[in-house]
Amino acid sequence: MKLKIGIIGCGKAAERHLKIYQTLQDKVEIVGVADINPERAKLFSNALSAKAYTDFEEMLKREPIEVVDLSLPSGLHGKVGKKILKKFRKHLLVEKPLALTLKEAYELVNLSKQYNLKLVTIFQNRANLPVIKVKELLEKGMLGNLILLSIKFYWCRRQAYYDSANWRGTWAQDGGVLAQQGCHFADMMVYLGGKIESVFARMGTFLVNIEAEDLLVGLIKFKNGALGTIEATTCARPKDIKAEVVILGEKGSAIIGGFNMNRLDYIAMEEVVNTEDLIREYKENPNHPLGYSHFVYLSSAIDFFREGLKHPFIVEGEEAIPSLELITGLYESAERGKAVFFPFRTYKCKLGKGV
Repeated sequence: MKLKIGIIGCGKAAERHLKIYQTLQDKVEIVGVADINPERAKLFSNALSAKAYTDFEEMLKREPIEVVDLSLPSGLHGKVGKKILKKFRKHLLVEKPLALTLKEAYELVNLSKQYNLKLVTIFQNRANLPVIKVKELLEKGMLGNLILLSIKFYWCRRQAYYDSANWRGTWAQDGGVLAQQGCHFADMMVYLGGKIESVFARMGTFLVNIEAEDLLVGLIKFKNGALGTIEATTCARPKDIKAEVVILGEKGSAIIGGFNMNRLDYIAMEEVVNTEDLIREYKENPNHPLGYSHFVYLSSAIDFFREGLKHPFIVEGEEAIPSLELITGLYESAERGKAVFFPFRTYKCKLGKGV
């Protein structure tokens, strides 16, 4: 049986989903698409042979949908997601982040548990082959106890990018470089590093006219004793420079490079003389016309919804919360001007609340 999916939000995030769904027609059937822009809804409906709606609630009432693909701006995930789970009792596949506030994220998780519904957040970089291998090496102790996890990305986003949609760069709907571009990197910080004890951050808005930040630098203390750093910015000029994840352990080190954490740039271990055989199949994602990790992640999520088969990299339910907690904690620290210790109460962070 094909999984019946309804898409809410036909913007840029959903465009990649559309192309992937077109290649997975043996597994899925898109029965409805909804967007407040009727032209966008019609474009998607034509491409997927689905019915078009401008009211997502009308679509959910009329169509035999099993899973909702929620691809709206981040600030709407909580409000719309709660309706999908509570009112319509549908499984939910949501683009990162799960929500913009911890309160809404926990509400979504609790509703999914209450109604026995599957809730999956798309963090496709967990499906990158280098990430899978480094995660395995950490769990097997081949790198030893973690000492340092350093993440940095220096990207370029000009004013035109933010002007392309009125929600971009706003605290209420998007956040700045950390919450938007850095969301995947925050997820990688907790995925590889583990639970967090405290954070300290500074941030600023330097080169564009937006509410939120275009540069944030943070220091993280993990509960396992390791330290972490994050440098997140869209201030690189005149173009993107790089992104990388550096892991230093007692017995080995690794660097994951590529703009999407899709290339293993360095690996060395004291107990392994020749690492080439160990990592040959994991050095880099293979070329894929739709993006290797996105295709693998979405395909695996569909298998999970259909058959209950959960791949280790699938982010289900509350597994999406630690990265949001890290983002919120860094923003909270930057606003307070001092370290924030976990767990914490949010009273200065503007993310998901506006100014």
